Amino acid sequence: MNIDFSTDSVAVTNRLAYWRDVVCNTFANIDCQAPPDVPFHARLADCGLQGIHFCESSASPVQVSKNTALIQQNSHNNFMLCIQQEGLCVVDQNNLQARLFPGDMALLDSVRPYRVAFPDTSRQLIVHMPRDALLKVLSDAERRCAQRISGAQGTARLVTQFMQGLSTQLRRPDSIDLLGPVAVALKSGALELIASALSETLVTRAEPPAQIARYRLLYRAQHYIESQLANPDLTVDAVARHLSISTRRLQQVFKDCGLDPPSRYLWLQRLECCKKACEAPEFAQRSIGDIALMHGFNDFSHFSRSFKAAYGCTPSEYRRTR
Repeated sequence: MNIDFSTDSVAVTNRLAYWRDVVCNTFANIDCQAPPDVPFHARLADCGLQGIHFCESSASPVQVSKNTALIQQNSHNNFMLCIQQEGLCVVDQNNLQARLFPGDMALLDSVRPYRVAFPDTSRQLIVHMPRDALLKVLSDAERRCAQRISGAQGTARLVTQFMQGLSTQLRRPDSIDLLGPVAVALKSGALELIASALSETLVTRAEPPAQIARYRLLYRAQHYIESQLANPDLTVDAVARHLSISTRRLQQVFKDCGLDPPSRYLWLQRLECCKKACEAPEFAQRSIGDIALMHGFNDFSHFSRSFKAAYGCTPSEYRRTR
């Protein structure tokens, strides 16, 4: 499914607010800041292949970021390869900074805070990859984040050409069969090519192995929680048992990664799924109570109070405004 967003049809004074609401808050779950003295404009086009997404974006000067609070609200457990096409981009993560010029690229990890600044009008292709998929072909991918890969390198040029060509092809009406063997081969080839480019980069300030292990454990915990949200009996103790660690260890991992306790993460994930269901057309005929039950809430009064505490209105009020 291809998705396109643009501010072209929005009044200039409303463009940044529109972009924050439709793209940053709903689609990407990131924060967005832009200078007030520059008219804002932006465009984004997204297409997918076997779990890999190709996002082409262009915008006037802007800064996007993701802090621990946003990570906790809704984790997108991906690696992102940022391929600069026009203008300058400055990426920050893990106390590292990389300046990207056209042709350059850098990897970001969505489970850790980051900031990406575009001081001038720019264009970028972002390849979103599932964490597990990249780690299978590059086991130390976390250590390769926020490292500039020069566009002058041969492998980097191949990556840029391949990813841009694949993104363009996927937008065509006569695109490839997304479930067929060609799609599977293209996904595998894309991941191997990205891993080859990343492996050529020398890591100058690698994170300690213990910290990388914490983030991997955090990802496994988040992934399990998200897969079990419909289970009303899911508890922090149950998550810890699934991971074969103690509850205390699990709580410490969340704390060391700068997040609230896992119990709050579980609570927020359930609420966020209910919120999205209240917006979705396919759930329009389902009652609020049904939606709550589907996402692990078995006490409607408690759910309604929790929803209002998190979003400032009851589920019914929120649904009426959509």
